[in-house]
Amino acid sequence: MVTLQYLWEKEYQVLVFYHHPMALEVPFLWPGQMMPSPWANTTDPEKLVQFLQASVTDRRRKGTFFVSQVVLTPKASTVMKGVASGLRETITERALPGMMQWIRSQRPGESGINIITADFVELGEFISAVITLNYHLDEDDDDAT
Repeated sequence: MVTLQYLWEKEYQVLVFYHHPMALEVPFLWPGQMMPSPWANTTDPEKLVQFLQASVTDRRRKGTFFVSQVVLTPKASTVMKGVASGLRETITERALPGMMQWIRSQRPGESGINIITADFVELGEFISAVITLNYHLDEDDDDAT
């Protein structure tokens, strides 16, 4: 059974964000507002990418993590159409090329992206593209020295 206590005993690094006022009173919890997660609320892949880019560009709060939700939000009619073929095919697969292009154009770090969430992460090269972003952190450190 994996618990926070178990992870700490094994010396794993764990970040815990808790969306409750109590988080301010517990020293090992990060308050939820330290992890903004703006939501595009669109079914249009182009609008999603525009929203994601604007969110990264407009981010001003220093000292916070930041979630980029690479997720389309289906409408009721989309869900009804998707019953037969599945939301994966109906909404995610058609948006995947634009999402992947946006992810590959990003840089991680304080003025870039921190965390990416997505549905159906096994599609395409999502996982390897996100992992590759981590290598850019090292490149940026090398440029600074």
